[in-house]
Amino acid sequence: MLQAQLIAPRELILRDVPVPKPRAGEVLVKVRVALTCGTDLKTYRRGHAKLPLGPFGHEGAGEIVAVGDGVEHLQVGQPVTWMPTAPCNECLMCLRGRPNLCRRLFEAVVLGSYAEYLLINARVARVHVFPLDGLDYLHGAFVEPLACVLHAWRMLEPLPGSQVCIIGTGAMGYLHLMEARARGCSPIMVGRRAERLALARELGAVETLQMDADLSDLSAMHEFLRAVHTITNGGADVVIEATGARTIWELAPHLCAPGGKVLFYSGLAKGEQVRFEAERLHYDEITLLGSFHFTTQDAHAALQRLRDGDFPVEWLISDTRPLHEIVQVFEALDRGVGLKVAIVP
Repeated sequence: MLQAQLIAPRELILRDVPVPKPRAGEVLVKVRVALTCGTDLKTYRRGHAKLPLGPFGHEGAGEIVAVGDGVEHLQVGQPVTWMPTAPCNECLMCLRGRPNLCRRLFEAVVLGSYAEYLLINARVARVHVFPLDGLDYLHGAFVEPLACVLHAWRMLEPLPGSQVCIIGTGAMGYLHLMEARARGCSPIMVGRRAERLALARELGAVETLQMDADLSDLSAMHEFLRAVHTITNGGADVVIEATGARTIWELAPHLCAPGGKVLFYSGLAKGEQVRFEAERLHYDEITLLGSFHFTTQDAHAALQRLRDGDFPVEWLISDTRPLHEIVQVFEALDRGVGLKVAIVP
């Protein structure tokens, strides 16, 4: 079978490898669609602190073609999607009810969705392979990224009508926008590209703001802050950082209303540090939140959201390409061309 492998930053290759055979507890899936994502793009550019080099890709959906001994809850022929990890249920964080923070989470990660077949290990197969039950493969492949977004919103829990300022017009920013709409909030989208902001308006953003490409200039930064404060009447109830840029991390609390919350959704490079103004955080009671990964509860919630039909995730697919063009796809994404590409083996 063909399998994409990342052997070094920006060195993505296709290899012909044997089709794996599932051992006890494992499941073999024929990949029908795999999706590119921001995490994969960051990994392509600089590697990843938690993910090894080698088989590449983690979002997808497909059809079970073989199961190992002991697998009785899944059957050959079932259309499914999967999460790339599952908790160990033994470490301190699992026992405290925080399975997304499992200390052994990445010991059994499922990677390699940019391939014709994918072997899902026993730990993941036991709890995080989900029958699609009415969802098509494309929508099923969105369960993992949407689960991560829904986990963040369980932490935020804003009231209906809250102003939610989302900074970043990548695919995850749009999923946050859809969830804001689903919860009756008033979403405001901030980004750099006019065409991305036009899509945000089509998806229900009540306001959009195009920011300057270089906010390191002090006057441009102050102009940007004034513009956001004007739109939000002094600051948003919730600010979601979805760019993965240090400058935006440091600006985000300044966009928040007193008593509001800031969610740092997109991670920075390992070792990167940020600075915040202590006076504002203290006297205006600004809550800073980090959000990571998902739980089984979040995955089920994502499946339900997608089955309800009010999440037009297909609008986020900028192109559909065959697996043998995966190298060109990531070269284009690296140049900023495309939003989220569906890879169809």
